[in-house]
Amino acid sequence: MTEVMSSVEEAFRREAAGEAVNSARTRSRAPGVVMNSMQAHLPYLGRSGLKCYVSSKGGARFVFVLYDSTDSRPLAVMGADNLGRFRTGAASGLATKFLYGKKSARLAVCGSGKQAMTQVLAVAAVTSVSEVHVWSPNEEHREGFRQKLNGAGFDAESFGNAGEALRGVEVASTITSSREPFIDRTAIEHLSHLNACGSNSADYSELTTAAVSNFATVVVDDLQQARVEYGDLIQAAQSGSFSWDTAVQLKDIVSRRVRPSSPTLFKSGGVAIEDVAVGSMIYDKALKSGRFQDSTVDLV
Repeated sequence: MTEVMSSVEEAFRREAAGEAVNSARTRSRAPGVVMNSMQAHLPYLGRSGLKCYVSSKGGARFVFVLYDSTDSRPLAVMGADNLGRFRTGAASGLATKFLYGKKSARLAVCGSGKQAMTQVLAVAAVTSVSEVHVWSPNEEHREGFRQKLNGAGFDAESFGNAGEALRGVEVASTITSSREPFIDRTAIEHLSHLNACGSNSADYSELTTAAVSNFATVVVDDLQQARVEYGDLIQAAQSGSFSWDTAVQLKDIVSRRVRPSSPTLFKSGGVAIEDVAVGSMIYDKALKSGRFQDSTVDLV
């Protein structure tokens, strides 16, 4: 996780300096299926990349393609499910590092699916996590995740509702597929920082509009994408609880161009510069390991 986070941090820092280009996600739809694609250029690495994935009743399948941007060679095609879990976690860890910035924290995680563990690992990489509170709607799933965390060396406890899980913690991450908000303002009154990572659809929200209004600084990974996809903020803006004019981009926090005020919210939907940075790091490590050979195939 440390290497992943370093790669992602460098990408946002370079973006702030005008040395990386991110393109917002696009979607094409047909009955029962959505094609999603996102792309970015990282000239400082000499790399460009594209991630695409199809979502249907059968789930989602992810593919990432990495290119050498100096000579246009395709370098690698890789599955991007695990890549996505780690880069999403890394973004939360990065936001926690710059927006929370203290040496220790109690952490709450709302959600117990495939992306939950990397949220914990990333936050633990930037601050000492003394305990982890776990909530998700499915009791069996949250108990299983609690046990997994205990087995990984974390002091974890599961709770019957989100409000109880959030009580007494300084940092929280939400990583659910919830369509309806489950976090209200009273649940986060004493929270210092929240990573909201669950939805990237205008119709979905994990936070009530009143909860969004509680935060002094609202940070997004990409403002153009946020205005189209991030339901928590879209719905808060429509209700008058939030103004897009106050939104800050993560690149400006990482570059210290903007100094945040607490409490802070990081709304993450996932962006392509993260994919290209992490995919490039994976490619380089694979070649260095000696187990893979770089071979060029002409594509006609």
